[in-house]
Formats: sequence, C-alpha cells, structure tokens
Amino acid sequence: MKLKDKVAIVTGAASGIGRATATAFLEEGASVAFVDLREAALAPLRETLGPLSERMMTIGADATSARDFERVAEAVTRRWGRIDILVNNVGGAIGAVGLDVTETDWDATVTLSLKSHFLGCRAVAPAMRAQRKGRIICIASNAGKFRSNTGTSSLAYSAAKGGVLQLARTLAHELGPFGITVNAIAPGSVLSDAGKEETAAMPPLLLERVMRETALGYFAEPEEMASIAVFLASDDASYVTGATIIANGGWCTS
Repeated sequence: MKLKDKVAIVTGAASGIGRATATAFLEEGASVAFVDLREAALAPLRETLGPLSERMMTIGADATSARDFERVAEAVTRRWGRIDILVNNVGGAIGAVGLDVTETDWDATVTLSLKSHFLGCRAVAPAMRAQRKGRIICIASNAGKFRSNTGTSSLAYSAAKGGVLQLARTLAHELGPFGITVNAIAPGSVLSDAGKEETAAMPPLLLERVMRETALGYFAEPEEMASIAVFLASDDASYVTGATIIANGGWCTS
C-alpha cells in the first residue's frame, strides 16, 4: 500500500494510461478523483472497481479550462481535505502532421497537450504548498523527447510534449522548497484505445521496423506506465524531481 491515505487527482481517467493509473492508485490505498471530459464514460468504472470505488470520486471537467480545474481542486479538497498527488494525463494530436497543420489545429493541440498541464499544476499548487508536500506527475511522450517511433505524431504534438518536459523541469525548482516533486513520464507506444488504432493503421513494414528497433520487442500496456506513476507518487521517489522517465521499451533513437 505505497499510497495509503494519500489523495490523488488523475486527468483523462476514463481510459488508457489515465484509467490504469487512477486504478493503480486506488489499489495502493489512495483516494482518487477520476477526472475526464467524458463524464458519462466514468460512471461504469464504479461497478468495475467494486469495493475500491468507495475511495473514488468522478468529476466531469475540461482540463483545458482554468475554471474547471479550479473546480476540481475545490471539490477534492472539500471531500478529502487535501491534495497529495496530481497526474496530468490529458493530451492528443489534432489535425495534420508536419507543417501542414493549420494554425487553429496547432493552437488546439498545444492547449490540449501542454496548457492543460500548466493549469493543473497551478490549480493544485496552493494546497500542496500549504501542506509542504506533494507529487506532480506529467504524462509527456517519447515524441517530445526524441521523435515519434511510428512516424505519425504531429509537429504540434511533439512540440507540446517537449514543452511538458521543460514545464516539469522548471516547476521542480520552483516548488522544490515546498517539498513538492514534479516529474514527467515519456511513454513510447502504448496499447490504449488510441494506441491500438494507431498500431492497426501502421503499414506492415513500418510496424516490423518499429518492433525491430524496440529492444523489448512489444508495445506497452497502460498498466506499465501506471506502475511508474505509482513509484513517482510514492515515498520511494522522495529524492526524484525534475526528472523524465523514458519508458519506450528501449526504442532505438539513432
């Protein structure tokens, strides 16, 4: 029970890495706010989680809205009295790849994949500063550290996720004196719903090449990213901050 009696907020918790992480936090003893824009998709999780659902709350909210994120922080503090952990998990690519992306789609991608992380950090910082302890985890991407290993990530998405890495590094210094750690996880290909669709759409020769360049020879399950988040949220990672954990299965970047 690495997170016993901790209180966590996980965004994008209706599916994929977000759902796996929020569930893993529950299993490790935390009380967890599952936050997602798709509020209807959160409701069935209560039946799936059984007794664990007694320590969860679901909140429909737009992570790109400052007002919504502040509402989430207020609701969690009102119910549980504190905020110990935030996992910023929202992100995605909108529009064309490369320089063909429109200005509108560029702005939308950066808002979804980078601004949402900033808003989350800003919303929980007051509570964590007052406690003089906290854990912030930003889910970035392999594409933000190197480049897409599938050749399909957009320029806007890669730039935004690179910004997430720098956000975590910079904020770690600002919040460190308050006992708050800020770290990032940079996953490679993960078999979330979106990841499965992307993999299915890959030409066979490209898929073969990517697998050959990946040391472990397979794409990750969301639970494998969740286990890293549990580590970063726990006391085991008390001296880890400003770090990026690259979890791409050893994909060759040369």
